Amino acid sequence: MHKSLITPQTRIGEFLDNYPEHEELLISLSPAFQKLRNPVLRRTIGRVATFQQVAVVGNIPLETIINSLRIAAGQNQTTEIMSSHNNLEEKPSWFNTTSISETSDARQMLQAGQHPLADVLARTAELQTGQIFELITPFTPMPLIEKVMDKGFNAFVQTVSDSEVHTYFSKK
Repeated sequence: MHKSLITPQTRIGEFLDNYPEHEELLISLSPAFQKLRNPVLRRTIGRVATFQQVAVVGNIPLETIINSLRIAAGQNQTTEIMSSHNNLEEKPSWFNTTSISETSDARQMLQAGQHPLADVLARTAELQTGQIFELITPFTPMPLIEKVMDKGFNAFVQTVSDSEVHTYFSKK
């Protein structure tokens, strides 16, 4: 079986399928990665999240993840500097709690193995200029954030605790 090169675009699930023996190494890289032990979250996150996205969630340099896993898998390290996402945790000028028009708590949906993307895209599409949509999740939902941003929205992420993250979206 040909095992593909580990890159920032490699999905977590694909990595764990190809290299199940390195699961503990991956989980050890960041306390945030402990969530991969939950089979439901693992299926949900693993299917969509890439290393580039989990680097943001785990607050760990992308190079550290990629090179640690490549060494363990017997692949060459990369010297390429990998850009991370612009800082989504820096409070933007458009953010104001009084502008939040709707809140969705997706924690139960995710626990049940469902993905809130379609719901979030529908709700953000209805936003008027100046309104903010708030999404509550147990982790930073980078794949979802990127998809919503691709539709022309700003995003701001506030980590409340290890199991509660608030993501805010507004029209650009």
